[in-house]
Amino acid sequence: MNTQKSVRWEPFEALLRQHQDRLYAMAYRLSGNHDDAQDLLQQSLIEAYAAFDRFEAGTRFDRWVYRIMYLSFLDLVRKRPRFSLLSLDTPWDDEDGNGGAHDVPDSRIGPETKLLNGVLSEPLQRALDALPPEFRAVVVLADMQELSYEEVARTLGCPVGTVRSRLHRARALMRRSLGGRAENVFALPAMAA
Repeated sequence: MNTQKSVRWEPFEALLRQHQDRLYAMAYRLSGNHDDAQDLLQQSLIEAYAAFDRFEAGTRFDRWVYRIMYLSFLDLVRKRPRFSLLSLDTPWDDEDGNGGAHDVPDSRIGPETKLLNGVLSEPLQRALDALPPEFRAVVVLADMQELSYEEVARTLGCPVGTVRSRLHRARALMRRSLGGRAENVFALPAMAA
């Protein structure tokens, strides 16, 4: 590694170590699963490192990366192909006409999955996943990462009124998805710093 890259990498790495848990939590909540969260986090950090010379010292590194992550997330959502759901009860035929069953992946990926499953229940994550990306980002930033409305607005690049409106609509959608159990929506746990 040359000297110029080393000079730039050391402060970036120090900030990354300090905020890695919150950044992963944000990526996980936006994407909804471990593999996509890893991809989103990696893409965001590559972009953040490339733009690190534009980071203003003394500002919140995690908020700066949240903005990059949000934009990366929107790009991924736009590029993602639409897919259809398969019933696990319906057998499938391969090219030779041989039938088979669908494999179900093991959801016990590791300790991070266990931790995140304990932090946010499955029904709540499904309700979060069902939200449009703009609404999901507002809920994750305001309710889970505990950013102020002003910080969310700066992170997402929109007015505070838009943040309030999206948050109100997102909570209503989540309430409906959860069968009207409002306490589940507003008792979102804060992610570890």
